[in-house]
Amino acid sequence: MVLTHPNLTMPSHNSDDSLSDSELIQTFVEGFVQGRPVLLSNANLRTEPLFGSMQLIDNKEGVISTANMKQAPISAKIRPISAYWNVLHDAMTGQSFYPLAKSEQSDCYIYRYCPPSENHEMHCTTAKELWRVCWGRGYSVRSGIPLDLLVWGQGPTSHREKWHSLRGMECENGQLVIKVLGGAIRVSSQDLVVWARQGSNGRTAPSGSYQDREGRSPLRSGMRGYLRLRN
Repeated sequence: MVLTHPNLTMPSHNSDDSLSDSELIQTFVEGFVQGRPVLLSNANLRTEPLFGSMQLIDNKEGVISTANMKQAPISAKIRPISAYWNVLHDAMTGQSFYPLAKSEQSDCYIYRYCPPSENHEMHCTTAKELWRVCWGRGYSVRSGIPLDLLVWGQGPTSHREKWHSLRGMECENGQLVIKVLGGAIRVSSQDLVVWARQGSNGRTAPSGSYQDREGRSPLRSGMRGYLRLRN
């Protein structure tokens, strides 16, 4: 894990009802990634800086996301029940920010930067979808260690903040149990999980993110923190 210090600048302001919701959300995410607080508003959404962070607020639902730009690695909490969650999630994963943890105090997912490995494709799905992938590949019924699938740990303390080789999945007491070396991670079927699959040529773009024609990530030079993909 490599950390650098945030570099906050003065917020810029733009109040324009012609700015679409998706454009406002995209600008919010870009400002977060660059460490540049922005003041935006339209008829439905607005952004507000707050003590080293920046909030995205739905004028009807309240706070949708709080982006922490003061501490490295930078992160953003996002409410998955928001009507704008899909747009915000796509904008985040498009910048290689993934829900790597879930807040213990709320139902918010915590998004942090996780760059793709040269040898793996990144995916972010529900645990149920990962179950289907494992079942189709025989990992739920076959012994042995599948070396081409990794899963990000979100379980007990010993299984957090690292990648694990996925050994299999089972259903137990209404939860899905993701088997990893040295233990297991328990999640509900609709919980988001971040996982990676070894690619055939090492140049495939990660699921849910964009790369330019030369295969580079769209992240700006001002990025302040990231987690390398390593087993």
